[in-house]
Amino acid sequence: MGLISAPWRFHPKRDGLLAEAHARPSTPVSAPMLATRVATLGGDGGAEGDRAHMAVLCRKIGAPEPGPGARWCGLDAGGWRLRWERHTETSTWTFFRPKPDVARAPFQDTALDLAPSDWLAALPGMVLAAAHVEILSQSPTGLAFAGEDLIASDVAGGQAQVLTDFRAGPDGFTRFVIVQNSPDPVLGGHVLQQILEIETYRLLALLAFPLAGEAGVVLSRLEADAAATANRVGEEGGVEQDRQLLERLAGLAGQAQSLAGETSYRFAAARAYHGLVQERIRQLNEISVSGRPTIGEFMARRLAPAMRTCIATEDRLQDVSSRIARTTQLLSTRVSVAAEQTNLDLLKSMNRRAELQLQLQQTVEGLSVAAISYYLMGLIKFILEGLGEVRHTLNPTLMTGLLAPLVVLIVWRVLHRLRMRIGAH
Repeated sequence: MGLISAPWRFHPKRDGLLAEAHARPSTPVSAPMLATRVATLGGDGGAEGDRAHMAVLCRKIGAPEPGPGARWCGLDAGGWRLRWERHTETSTWTFFRPKPDVARAPFQDTALDLAPSDWLAALPGMVLAAAHVEILSQSPTGLAFAGEDLIASDVAGGQAQVLTDFRAGPDGFTRFVIVQNSPDPVLGGHVLQQILEIETYRLLALLAFPLAGEAGVVLSRLEADAAATANRVGEEGGVEQDRQLLERLAGLAGQAQSLAGETSYRFAAARAYHGLVQERIRQLNEISVSGRPTIGEFMARRLAPAMRTCIATEDRLQDVSSRIARTTQLLSTRVSVAAEQTNLDLLKSMNRRAELQLQLQQTVEGLSVAAISYYLMGLIKFILEGLGEVRHTLNPTLMTGLLAPLVVLIVWRVLHRLRMRIGAH
């Protein structure tokens, strides 16, 4: 948390505030106010850890602590105030205090000066956004902003003016000046809220930009591998090569899905945050001051290209996933057709074997008729010889020869009927 604990030191610019930044006169309407916003990404314990840290400060000052499960808390410490809010991804710590000396140059005093430094240094999580804001009733005589990079615009129908350069100062804080020319007490708070949300959502959206760069390297390799695999699909390498290509495509698809899982949330969040930035800018209703770029123009030059890079990376990931899926489908179809041809050849081979078995069966059937007839004739001969002993006029040999054709015919007929019955079933 060195970002917060380091003191702010003002370095006046030699040429001071640009003339166009304070060209019109203004009438003091209220006491100048200092505000500081620190947005942190959740640390250990998430929302509960942030609530516990807020409770520590409340106990230190003797103020009521936020209850269990609380997601916001306001603290009035007398000379300064703090509002803690827990959002989806971040916690915002917004400090307020009156400007102690109107004559002092902007940002020599900040809203953090009275807060306990040890408590600030122990803020949980990583600092994402940090901004100092001064709400003044008249234009200052000097600013530390670079003249050529100054962003200035009239907002809220010309009732206020916003000055910034979106550059981090020596302490790491971005600096904004709001010059309020309207006696409306709500106006300054409304413009302040819009400015702080623009800065916070801008940096939340930019979290996706480094991820897009890392994903782009992996995507380039995936696209090259997918193209090389698609080129090999046109080659006729046989079923084995097709199976190897399918395994390779499955690996590429797995890598693409893994990369999508790692980036989809961040890219979706970036689109949402970018939309919020654009919405807050539209609500400011900006008018350029003497040709100086407005906040909207700055975001169009700096934030919008980064968001387009993230969108392009997401589109590339979806495209390579679709190409891998189409190539896999094409190759799977070819493998299926080849498998069907293999199955057809196998069925033909089985038919040939069945025909051979049938021929063999018919051959065996003929041999069976001969064998069965031979054994039956042997039995008949024994019977006839026995009868020949009783009746001497009976010739067993002659009777066996006469009965042989009849026996063979009967055996063949019986076996044939059995085979036809089995075939019918």
